[in-house]
Amino acid sequence: MAKLNLKDIKRKIQGLKNTKRITNAMKLIAAAKLKSAYEAAELARPYSEKLYEIIGRFSHHIDPSIHPLFEVRTEPKAVDIILITADRGLCGAFNSSIIKYTERKIEELTSKGLKVNLHLIGRKGLQYFEKFGKGINIVNGFDHVFRKTIDFTAVRTVGESVKERFLKGETDKVILLHNQLKTKTSYFVQEKIFLPLLEVEVEGITENREVVYELEVRNIEKFVDNLLQRYLNFQLYRAMLESNAAEQAARMMAMENATKNAEDAIKKWTHLYNVARQEAITNELIDIVNAVEALKQMG
Repeated sequence: MAKLNLKDIKRKIQGLKNTKRITNAMKLIAAAKLKSAYEAAELARPYSEKLYEIIGRFSHHIDPSIHPLFEVRTEPKAVDIILITADRGLCGAFNSSIIKYTERKIEELTSKGLKVNLHLIGRKGLQYFEKFGKGINIVNGFDHVFRKTIDFTAVRTVGESVKERFLKGETDKVILLHNQLKTKTSYFVQEKIFLPLLEVEVEGITENREVVYELEVRNIEKFVDNLLQRYLNFQLYRAMLESNAAEQAARMMAMENATKNAEDAIKKWTHLYNVARQEAITNELIDIVNAVEALKQMG
């Protein structure tokens, strides 16, 4: 590497200071967004978990023939994967880790002779599999869904799509993949069975526990169908809320690390600047001394 002069080093330091200001501002913005995203996810959990519990209890006590969505197919041929990623980057390994997880899942399923179809929510996942997902059918793809509020169009479209595909026999199982917060500074890839509903697992349910549902409705088929569609839509909506909260946490951590790296780089280049400046001063003094000695000899 060519030796840098003082102006070049000073320019480098200034550039690093500008980068630090930007990353620090982005960290503060992500922290504010994390707070609101976390609160939104927290507010959705009680209703979502109650729906999840109801469907789970239904699946343990109801005759699967009451609705086709409870049917577990013994010889599956196709599996749909709903993958939720972010619309933006600058959030560390948030997108790449879940995309790699999805690729491993696809490889696992295809090795068993199953056809895999994708429903992609989030620009990063959509862009990746449109470019590199050769031979994989993308049924639905949505980008720009994570704005100030989550675009419910994607929720409704994907929820209805996987339901119809399952009912028509175009898919035999639906898996939901998304990032979820573990703590406010860490997250993990959450994998859930979305369909069939008989495979829904709910913590705290035991086979011995008797639960009785007394339903007074005129049309039980319509009631169950509406309940199941509400369940599918809201579970998907909650997954998007959880993913959004995890994204903001990942971005906050990434920007905090970038800010620290900028600080370390500033210290390093400031040290180099001081060494170079001292060297320049020393060289100037040597030149002056040499000039004085030369004048003495001439005199």
